[in-house]
Amino acid sequence: MSRIDFVTGAPEKYADLVDRLAVIPGVYHAALDGVADAAMRQAPAEGWSPQQILAHVAFLAEANDVFFHQMATMSDPTRKPFPSGYEATDLEALPAKELLQRIEDALGRTIELLSRTPDAAWGRPGYIRGQRRSIRQLVVYHANHFHEHLAEIERLLGAATKAAAR
Repeated sequence: MSRIDFVTGAPEKYADLVDRLAVIPGVYHAALDGVADAAMRQAPAEGWSPQQILAHVAFLAEANDVFFHQMATMSDPTRKPFPSGYEATDLEALPAKELLQRIEDALGRTIELLSRTPDAAWGRPGYIRGQRRSIRQLVVYHANHFHEHLAEIERLLGAATKAAAR
């Protein structure tokens, strides 16, 4: 499937950003397929477990999917505040496989929207915690945030594997 529609002009200039989001489900699956739920739930001394981080990523994927749609269709929308700490306690109980599917589904909807969004619309603004952000800025942040969390999950899983081997 081409992510650039030359009839509508969407999004030639920003296709690389759409692609950067599009690879996220695959890299998460590659890193986490086959990892036992027990390993995902192993809490470090400080901070979130891999499972909590994955639940947070699923929450963000779904919440930002809604906000991307609002930004593309509304004038100056404001994203609703997230729960304190951006914790997704209602999602943490789900198996990692289900969280990965939720991430894939939400990002799929976002990618579909962005792949039809003309270049000129990527500057459309929205407000997050009182700060004005464009679609382009939010896509860059969104992709970077997901990649940072994957690195954190991989680090935690690697540390757990080393501890178990001792």
